[in-house]
This record gives sequence, C-alpha cells and structure tokens, in this order.
Amino acid sequence: MVKVKKQKVRPKKKVTNRQPSRISFKAQAKFILMALVLCVIGISLVRFKYMLLDSQYFMVKDMQVKVYEGGAFVREFSIEELGGESIVDSNIFFVDIDLLKERIELAHPEFKDVVLRRLLPNRLIVETELRKAVAQVRSDRYYLIDGEAVILPDPQNFSYPDLPIIIGIGVSLAKVSPANLNKFESERLDSALDLIDKIALNQDFSGYSLKTVDIADQGNISFYFEGLNVEMKIGRSDFSNRLSLLATVLGQLGSDVDDFRYIDLRFEDPIIGPR
Repeated sequence: MVKVKKQKVRPKKKVTNRQPSRISFKAQAKFILMALVLCVIGISLVRFKYMLLDSQYFMVKDMQVKVYEGGAFVREFSIEELGGESIVDSNIFFVDIDLLKERIELAHPEFKDVVLRRLLPNRLIVETELRKAVAQVRSDRYYLIDGEAVILPDPQNFSYPDLPIIIGIGVSLAKVSPANLNKFESERLDSALDLIDKIALNQDFSGYSLKTVDIADQGNISFYFEGLNVEMKIGRSDFSNRLSLLATVLGQLGSDVDDFRYIDLRFEDPIIGPR
C-alpha cells in the first residue's frame, strides 16, 4: 500500500498597505535651524568680503622704511610710490610682497637683505641693511661700489676720500649698467674687489693705505699704495701668497723702495724694476 505524504499548507499573511510615517517635529526644527545657520554664515561671508576688499580700513596708508647699518638703526623714511605707481590706498591683502620687494631693490640699489611685511590694518614695513662701499670706480664719474660689485647711487665728479680707486674699467657706467657689463669686465671688477678685500685682511699692510687698483690689463692687475710711487704687479690670481711675498720684499727694501719703478709678483721670484 502506497503511503501518501500530505503537504502542510500554511495560510498566507495578509498584506497591508503601509502609510509613510510623518516627519517628526524634532527633525523639522533641526532642518530649519540648519538653514538659518547657513544663511547667517553666508551673510557673514559677504560682510567679511566687503570688509576686506572694499573697506577703507585695510587700505595702505604708508610704507615705512627702516634702514640699518652694521645692525645699528640709521634712519627711517616713508615711500608712497615706486616707479610712478602709488602704493597708498592699495588693499593691503592684495599687495604682492615679493614683487614690491624686487621693485624696492631696483629703485634703491644701496639696500641689501630687504625684508617687507604687512602690519595690519594698513601699514607696510620695510627693514633693510645699508650696503657699505669698499671702493670707488673711476669711469665718467666716481661710483661707489660694495663688496658684491653693486654700484651705489649718487656718483660724483671728484673722488671720495679714504676709499681705493678702481681704474681701467673701460666703459662709461653712465651708459652701461653694471648688470650689463660683459664677462671680462665683470671678472676684472670682481678680481679687483677680491684683491682689495685680501689687502684689508692682511695685517702686514695695516700701515699702508691702498690708493688705486688698475684693471685695464686683462692678464695683470696692478696697484699703488698711498705715498709709494711703485707699481705692484700681482697678476690675476693667487693674491694671498703673492701679497705675503710682497710684504717680505717691502720689508727688505725699507726706505729705498722709491728707488724702484715696479715690483712684479707674478713669478716665483719677484722682479724689481729700477727707475
């Protein structure tokens, strides 16, 4: 006899139509509050933009320049324009600090290590070191020059006292900017400044005053000390060793040094030329 397995039939659950729940009062209040906050922030940003961009409060009133020399304060003055362009009444947040610094250095080559900063709400402050002249270049006039070969402003028709004179540059600095000197002229000028520096640092020459440095000859720099009518020929290199040799020669010649026309230091043994 075959057994028939009966399948259990489970009654189907009734499907009911669910209605979407209503947004609670708490959620509505939260949404309204957030909208109000965003609205307030937007209004604040607009007012802040107006305050920064359009308000006279942040317009530059002046630019104060503080000048130092050897770390000591020298003077202070105000700049209102550069190159015919006014700085006053510019928005302080939109002043290009790097560009303005370059313009100051171009207009005032006597400044070095220029630092420019904003002083809110409406002032620009410049702090700078004054370049120190170590020599003067004789060209169409006499130009002061510092140890970095920067020509300083305000040349004059007569030489400055107590500064060595570099001669033989061969160009008019009134027509040719030092930045546009050719390679040979720049190298000769740099060599002259290097020689001046090494003479100043050598204690053997503390009793001498350097008068002129002649750079006309590309292969040889020569110079004169104040009160000695003797040309010192030192070449273009190895200044330290040759100056030490010169100190020995001058010590040996003593008061008879003016009996000679030149002392040539370009060789292993110095050559002394009689008059």
